[in-house]
Amino acid sequence: MKQVVNNQKSLIISIISVILFFILWEVVLDIINVSRAVLIKPSEIFVVAFNQHDIIVKELLYTTKEIIPGWIIGNVVGFLVAVLIYKKEKISGKLINTFVLINAIPLIALSAILGGIMGTNIDQKILIISLIIFFPMFITVLSQLRNMEEDHHDLLLTYSATEKDILKKILLPKSLPSILNCIKVSVITAIFSAITAEFFGGYGGIGIFILSKKGLYNLPLVWASIFYIAIFGTIFYFSVEALQKKLTPWQKV
Repeated sequence: MKQVVNNQKSLIISIISVILFFILWEVVLDIINVSRAVLIKPSEIFVVAFNQHDIIVKELLYTTKEIIPGWIIGNVVGFLVAVLIYKKEKISGKLINTFVLINAIPLIALSAILGGIMGTNIDQKILIISLIIFFPMFITVLSQLRNMEEDHHDLLLTYSATEKDILKKILLPKSLPSILNCIKVSVITAIFSAITAEFFGGYGGIGIFILSKKGLYNLPLVWASIFYIAIFGTIFYFSVEALQKKLTPWQKV
């Protein structure tokens, strides 16, 4: 009961903080003369966000079709590859070196390289997101599965535990909080990667929409689009966090 009350208080404080932030933003722009080409009032943004919601949501849904599959594929493949090779140090070492190299490539260059090979369609964006999400999940799972003292491992073997039993009953449950944290953080990475990749070509999506409206100096529509991205990201993030709390009730999130 106490935990529920604390969660409600935290939610109320967060909502009040956001409202106060927008009020302060509005008041400051009333007092200070700032060019509308740089920043506009929240009241103008909200009006455009309401009136143009059908257009913005359509573009955001297109980007969501890139984000969700890329996020799922990257996390699932990263997890499975780590589980399959965590005992094989030579193979895992080579994979780590390869993906360090891939992740060191700037997103702009990666988009250009894959764009030249695959085109700038939705599959290219999914692949980019998957590649970026894969590495943190792979490293997290790999480090967690290897985080076991040799003496403890040998002791379990003396009790007739198989490597499969150790993985299933000891290593994976122990690693679950860290894995879920990685999945949660990757939500923001996936959104950022998808929108950034869209800046460099595509057939639709909120990133291209923002870029085109910025070119036309339609700042209210640009900010309204960012507002919808923030709402989507918040819902996505806290949905994953709610799942995390259900799967690891003993863990403080």
